[in-house]
Amino acid sequence: MKILPVSHVPGRHCASTGIRDLLSFHGIRMSEALCFGIGAGLAIGYLNLPGSSPSRFVHVRSADFEAQFFSRIGHAFVWDRSEEPDKAEADLCRAIDMGLPSLIRTDIYHLPYFRSGTHFPGHVIMVWGYDRKQEVFFVTDTGNPEILEVPFPDMRKARHQEGSFYEMQGNRFSPEAIEPPGGMREIIMGSMVHNSRMILDDAHEFQGIRGLDTWLKELPEWVEFEDWRWTARFSYQVIERRGTGGGGFRLIYADFLQEALRWVPEIATYGLVEQMSETAVAWQGLAAALKEASEQERPDFREVAGRIEQVRILEHAYHRAALALA
Repeated sequence: MKILPVSHVPGRHCASTGIRDLLSFHGIRMSEALCFGIGAGLAIGYLNLPGSSPSRFVHVRSADFEAQFFSRIGHAFVWDRSEEPDKAEADLCRAIDMGLPSLIRTDIYHLPYFRSGTHFPGHVIMVWGYDRKQEVFFVTDTGNPEILEVPFPDMRKARHQEGSFYEMQGNRFSPEAIEPPGGMREIIMGSMVHNSRMILDDAHEFQGIRGLDTWLKELPEWVEFEDWRWTARFSYQVIERRGTGGGGFRLIYADFLQEALRWVPEIATYGLVEQMSETAVAWQGLAAALKEASEQERPDFREVAGRIEQVRILEHAYHRAALALA
């Protein structure tokens, strides 16, 4: 059995909690909200997934958050991967043997402590040790304060999945060292500008503000879906409950902006904290409307449409203001 010193503090989102814990292990103190903001974590996505359940997927966090964070603080980032579960397992144990905790991607469906009946890939956890005799890994996960156990067979399944929105090939990040970031003003400004440009970019109909337009355009068709209840329910969960910290990650981002005032006081001049807080409330209202719609006997998404329009107005206003700041 081998277990490294655990530096876990419960958080709101899986990846930002894991990154904060990994930094702490390497002697760097940074809040979860600051990690999330530097990683340019905000996103808007609306995906059509024919043959899947739910048949539409609403996403509110950037897919490249981990890479964005480490590249912006000046640390090279790449997921170590292996298509072979046995090799990925051996590499993970080898990292622990070298004294290196690991950030990994998983599907919560295979993590026994979730007891989930739904696949949700891309979930990030920290691995701190293993017991070869008992065949378990010791991990920490978001809001859980305690060390959790994942059996070897479950971990192999959790780290490998075909056809996932996230790449799931035993993804692991085990840095030998991380240097404290310098130039925090430039780092924060760069991340804010990148995040807002991505959401305002209209190159793809499924993402950003244009993604909301696509959702609004297609929403009347939801009444014809066989899985309309589950599509609405899952969208509510993704926005409000599944590790977002509430409001589609916008509450965490508002906390980031509040903390970032230390380095970028102009954030207050443009009222960005207040704008993001208002946007978070709008996302919460949208989530509540989706939940309520999912509980009705017949599909009715008129309230949802109005809530999407409100979110669109506030998202557009905030990101235009953020780019003006730059």
